[in-house]
Parts: sequence; C-alpha cells; structure tokens
Amino acid sequence: MTLRKARIALVVFGILLPYSARLPRGIDWLSQYTDSGLQGVLLLGAANAIAWGALVAVSFVYQRPESLIAPAVLGYGFLAWAHFSLDLRADAQAAVALLFIPVYALVPIAVGSVVGYAVDRWLRRSSAG
Repeated sequence: MTLRKARIALVVFGILLPYSARLPRGIDWLSQYTDSGLQGVLLLGAANAIAWGALVAVSFVYQRPESLIAPAVLGYGFLAWAHFSLDLRADAQAAVALLFIPVYALVPIAVGSVVGYAVDRWLRRSSAG
C-alpha cells in the first residue's frame, strides 16, 4: 500500500468511525447520531476531521505507510471507545462531548506519532542497509 492509499483509508475510516463504533450497542444507540439530520452529520464530520486530519498531517512526515499503524490505532481506538460510551440522552449537555472527543484524541495520536516516527526511521535504516 502506498502512503496516498493509506491517507485515503484514514479519511474514510475516520468519517465512518463514530457510526460504526455505536453499532455494537444496537440501532437505538446508533440513531442518537443519525436522527439529527444533515446538520448533525456535518457537525460530527467536521468535529472528527480534527482527529483524522491530524493523522493525515502526520502521514506527510513518514515515508512508509506501516508507520501510520501506531498513531491510527491509538487515535482511532480512543475515538471508538469515546463514541461507543457516549450516551447523548444522559444529559442535555452531553452533545458538547462530540466537540471535545476529537480534541482529546490528539493526545493518543501524538503519542502514536512519536512511536510511528521511530518505526519509520528504523524501517528506512533497515531498507537502506
């Protein structure tokens, strides 16, 4: 896989992640995200662009697509857990979490990016040598 294809996969997976993370709890849980209409879908998509945009930005530092595994697993893992556990019906202000979840995901993405950079350097050295 090339880095270009990996970037496309990151974007597509990042857009679908909030919805797919809610599926294990059932259609009623998923409908909390889908019943808001086009405006809700656009808001959720724009908020999550913070996270997948950071991953795409990090990918420009790497030369090997394998280096994206660590930041993607950590970042998308946090996002999946957060969207899976967020109950929008629990509180009137629960929807505010939709804006903070992608911002908080930047921390695991940053940690994974450091690991990914080390992997990228190691892969470059091993292929050059």
